[in-house]
Amino acid sequence: MNITDWNQKPFTSKTFSQPYHPMSYNYIDYMDAWYNMFYLQSYQHSWFIQFSRTCNFQFPAWFQKWWTFFGLLDSIFPPDIQEKFEFYKKRTSSQPFTQPKLLTFCSRLRIPWILTWNIIKKQEQPHPFPLSLSREFNIKWWDKFNHDFVCQQKVLELISARPGSSNSKDSSNSSQGPTQEEFLTLKSKFCDQQENEDNEEIVISDDSYVDPEFILYGGPMGQAR
Repeated sequence: MNITDWNQKPFTSKTFSQPYHPMSYNYIDYMDAWYNMFYLQSYQHSWFIQFSRTCNFQFPAWFQKWWTFFGLLDSIFPPDIQEKFEFYKKRTSSQPFTQPKLLTFCSRLRIPWILTWNIIKKQEQPHPFPLSLSREFNIKWWDKFNHDFVCQQKVLELISARPGSSNSKDSSNSSQGPTQEEFLTLKSKFCDQQENEDNEEIVISDDSYVDPEFILYGGPMGQAR
């Protein structure tokens, strides 16, 4: 939920629907909850995370930061999903972007992941400094995920969607995808267009700029597991 969806000033309180202490919360509390809730029961609990069909896919900056801590990495994708993600990245390389492409890909196609973390001892500073206690995040692919949700047609629909749109069609609800022959024909057309764009400079406006290093890495904290 971004501040527009909140529909009031960020420090204006709302009331919980169930008895709780304190009985109210504001938008800052809402943002903090996205971090604090995943720090519970680290040794006994794993989290299954998947985006809702009704969420606003134009994520605020604070949620993009959350993604670097708790989001997935494309390194856990099975080969067929990885191939479609690489195709998506190539076809959208010249589009202005306001958030990580992996975040857009996973949220629109509702790709889930499993998250857990543990406490480890780590040499943060060189000897003779003592060991530090650190959180180590781990992510895992959900083996029961239906790969048909990331079919060729849905990836093409995602590519053709207006960048940054929060109202475009939910790709996870699309009908059956095209045949392999139809997909290869469309892919060939896209690749021909890409060759013409390869020599063009990609210009990103100031209001949509995101640090390239931020785009390069996914969560948790950009480290493969």
